[in-house]
Amino acid sequence: MRISKTRSGSLAIVILLSGCGGLIHPPRPLPPVPFAYLSLTACRAYASNIVECQLEYGTQFGRQRLGPVQQMGLNISGGDSRYQVASCYPVSRIQKELPNFVCRIYEPRSGTDVSPVLIKGGTAVRLARVLGDREQIQYRWMPDKWSRLHD
Repeated sequence: MRISKTRSGSLAIVILLSGCGGLIHPPRPLPPVPFAYLSLTACRAYASNIVECQLEYGTQFGRQRLGPVQQMGLNISGGDSRYQVASCYPVSRIQKELPNFVCRIYEPRSGTDVSPVLIKGGTAVRLARVLGDREQIQYRWMPDKWSRLHD
């Protein structure tokens, strides 16, 4: 009788502990390259619900800042100001020379999706180069030969 009580007690403990282990979700797999090396860091909240983050590209051995990204309504979790970029896709351009991207981001610890962010301006130009946009890679600024500014 004594042996069955200890076995049932230890069995109950094992069942309890196995239930706790089921609550832990496996980490979300990293997105494909080059998105695995893109992240939003150093996020700061400003007045009127605006959040600014730095878009970075690189690994733990070296990172390059591509520029700032501002977004309204991005909810910064307490103390965690780093987001992983899952994917980016180009959106229609007002000026055809300048690219715009919408990127889906998620929190790397929990794996939960966060609202997509719009990347525009110089940050989008540098992101386009990272993503292999030939037009942006080959672009070199040259003064406008028809400009009358220096006459």
